[in-house]
Amino acid sequence: MKTGKPIVETEGAVRILSKAGGVLAVGFTLLFHQGVYATPGVTPEELKQLGTTLTPWGSEIAGNKDGTIPAYTGGVKPPAGASPSDKHPLDPFANDKPVVTITPANMAQYADKLTPGTQALLKRWPDYKLNIYPTRRGFPQMAPDRAEGSIKNAANPECKTTDDGVGLRGCWFGTPFPIPKNGYQAMWNALTHEQTEYELRMQSWIVDSSGHPTMTNDSIQQADFPFWDSTAAPYSGVAENYYRFLNKTIAPSRDAGQKSIVWYPAEFDHKDQRIWSYTTGQRRTRLAPELTYDTPSASLSGALNYDELGLFAGRMDRFDFKLIGRKEMYVPANQYRMLTATPEQVLGKQFINPDVSRWELRRVWVVEATRKEGKRHIAAKRRFFIDEDSWSILTAESEDDAGKLFRVQQSNGWPQYNRNEFGAAGNMDYSTVAYDLSKGQYLLTSFIDPASGWVKQVKRFPDFTFRSESMAGTGVR
Repeated sequence: MKTGKPIVETEGAVRILSKAGGVLAVGFTLLFHQGVYATPGVTPEELKQLGTTLTPWGSEIAGNKDGTIPAYTGGVKPPAGASPSDKHPLDPFANDKPVVTITPANMAQYADKLTPGTQALLKRWPDYKLNIYPTRRGFPQMAPDRAEGSIKNAANPECKTTDDGVGLRGCWFGTPFPIPKNGYQAMWNALTHEQTEYELRMQSWIVDSSGHPTMTNDSIQQADFPFWDSTAAPYSGVAENYYRFLNKTIAPSRDAGQKSIVWYPAEFDHKDQRIWSYTTGQRRTRLAPELTYDTPSASLSGALNYDELGLFAGRMDRFDFKLIGRKEMYVPANQYRMLTATPEQVLGKQFINPDVSRWELRRVWVVEATRKEGKRHIAAKRRFFIDEDSWSILTAESEDDAGKLFRVQQSNGWPQYNRNEFGAAGNMDYSTVAYDLSKGQYLLTSFIDPASGWVKQVKRFPDFTFRSESMAGTGVR
């Protein structure tokens, strides 16, 4: 049965406007007819904003009143000399200079636009700083079918979460909730945000309290995003999962040859995250259901929990997620410089080198997660700051039972300027840095070492790539 109020019968072009008021190169038409209903909570008037004052995926097209956040005009374009075969994408904003540098000495005047975690880092280290660059709204506009899919999701009453917010239903091939009404919807937008299939060779490094760096892992990762596969049957087969990846360990030598496959299901309310692990010593593949929630990741020296990967991963059943609203904040963005910097240039004794990190003023959705009564988790409260354009989580932080910050995470993401064979691009945000304030150490994950690493946008992988049978061994136990 259809629910909600019917949209007024109209017909018109949905489009994204440039600064000049013209239509961007990619446009499309969406027909609204009697009998099409908005997602519960989204009014017909709000729905009309998508593609006019809002992008089809929900970000404000206009800049801010101060002019410090520009209008959205379609996102980043490939810089001169760039090629889809590049192993290390070029920086399209290489000539930008910082407009301000925030330090412990002047942070008070910017405090209203700094997250509590960022303020904690500035207070902790006298030489910590944020180089603030001009805001570049680089997220590449979605291909027409994906943009239309986002609007269709907003107009579809069957695109929703389960009552507890944990599972996704009916949303497909687009941002699920371009106009989010609660924290669960905003988090689902983040979990399913547009990305394209990739392969990368990456390293993770931990820097202990004495300032000594140790490489914890060198591996190759392949990933796909079935939620964005228009040829798949929604919520069935391959597309039971919104995200899958295969990880193959190269170093350290004691772990070489180990593999893991992870599936993240859309219907998390009644389907489990699936993790298979292959170890060379046992020469067997086994299911590892314990590698979830706040279980520390052994391959990352226990410095990050499994549900902190990518700033958040997994089932949302242990917290109540509240949508605080959209705010202007200083956050890390467009981290292209990290793609050509060496470990020696990035790894400082207490924090990553501020001169290879780019920060910008962005509009972000703020979500606060409070641990549910009777649920177990190391964090009592978590906060997430989600970019309005890409729906990527840009920074996250966690508090303990005493209300004290113990973890601050930052994304090293960047917009993909090359488009795949389906015309899609998206945001690449696999690399993060996590500061452990209680131990005085930090972890840099999925870093691309220019000497040995690479990141490549690739064609869609065969489904077998992400099956446990693809890993060596005699079966699952």
